[in-house]
Amino acid sequence: MTDPSTVLTGQLRPVEHCSECGAGFVCGYAAGLPRCWCASQPLLPARRIVPDQHCLCPACLKKRQAATQAPD
Repeated sequence: MTDPSTVLTGQLRPVEHCSECGAGFVCGYAAGLPRCWCASQPLLPARRIVPDQHCLCPACLKKRQAATQAPD
C-alpha cells in the first residue's frame, strides 16, 4: 500500500487524467491509498454526471459542483 504522505509531498506521479480537461492528478484509490481526495467532496446530483466519463480533476470537479448550484 502507498504511504499517504507520498501524495502530499508530490512523490507520486499522476495516475489518472481528468475526463474533462485531461490534466493529470493523483487518484488515491488508484494509487493504493485507502481513500481519495474526492471522497470528501459533496456528491454530484445524477443530472450532473456525464455518462462514460471517468474521474475529474479537483478543478473540474469544483466547476461541476458550482454548476449544480446554477439552475438548469
